Amino acid sequence: MIKNLTGHGIGRSLHEAPHEIANYRDKFNLTRFKKNSVVAIETFIATTSTYAETLQDGWTMVGNKGGFMVQHEHTIVVTDGKPIILTAMNEIWN
Repeated sequence: MIKNLTGHGIGRSLHEAPHEIANYRDKFNLTRFKKNSVVAIETFIATTSTYAETLQDGWTMVGNKGGFMVQHEHTIVVTDGKPIILTAMNEIWN
């Protein structure tokens, strides 16, 4: 897993609070989502690397130890019941 890229809140701006929603378990992070917040949950999976590095073009990212790296994102509305997955229709589950 890539540890230097995270999910985030989203709304009027692309990146809002909560900031740095880790895609791995951090037993010291006791932060909880707030009802009616919208968050981008981003998972970054890698075969050998643990950190992503940006190339000189300012966009392309590669793993620090090589191998393959992939990212997927879901945008979710946090409710007091079942979450609403806004990106459910992207057919990632099919």
